[in-house]
Amino acid sequence: MNTEIIYLEEPELKNPILIEGLPGVGNVGRIAVSYLAEKLEAKKFAEIYSDSFFPLAVVSPKNEILPLCIDLYYYKGKKDLIFIIGNSQPSDYKGYYALCEKILEVGNKFKVKEIITTGGFGIGVEKQKPRVLGALTDLSDLKKLKKVGVYFEKENPIGSIFGVSGLLLAMAKIKKIKGYSLLGETIGFPILTDPKAAEEVLKVLMKLTCVNIDLRDMDKSVKQLELFLKNLEEKTKQLSQQLHKPTKIYSEYIG
Repeated sequence: MNTEIIYLEEPELKNPILIEGLPGVGNVGRIAVSYLAEKLEAKKFAEIYSDSFFPLAVVSPKNEILPLCIDLYYYKGKKDLIFIIGNSQPSDYKGYYALCEKILEVGNKFKVKEIITTGGFGIGVEKQKPRVLGALTDLSDLKKLKKVGVYFEKENPIGSIFGVSGLLLAMAKIKKIKGYSLLGETIGFPILTDPKAAEEVLKVLMKLTCVNIDLRDMDKSVKQLELFLKNLEEKTKQLSQQLHKPTKIYSEYIG
């Protein structure tokens, strides 16, 4: 299978902004982008499957088998948007490159000129009001991001951005596509969702995309998503340990 995309629809969009929100530290990006897409009633138009995802299936509370995949949604408004939302990131380096290349193919197909990735930035402590830190491919956008509340220190503390949130922008820059990453400060535990950090990232996204949504249902949505992600995280961790378990050598067997 490798990495493939299946189109359910090919919408007509005008230079959409592509917004990524996959699981990661604090699941900040996943929560923020999922909530935004849900409130905007974005429509699903494609799915990405890959053999680099962990070999497992998720079982929903209703006993439905759900494959690991990346879902793509679109929204037509003052600014057209494409949302990249999924329940998994790849489990190997080649898979990351293949997935990002496939996402950029989507961007090219719909003439995307701007990419926003989201995630969490672990700081080891819990903040009452987390800041949203930024990194960008083109420094000319610095003033624009500061204006909507993205925080930039004199020397950026981020250092590197692992996973799709970072690699997608690095590959986009090579292709001359503008982009930036919005990272909400969080305590840094992958298995614990951080709604406060997600809400701060969401507020910035709303300003950048010229949309206004009700945030009152955020807590309810987060709790539902937290249960799902916690279950998925535990199963993925167990499977990862099994896959990387050292093979016993002959002398360890008794017979």
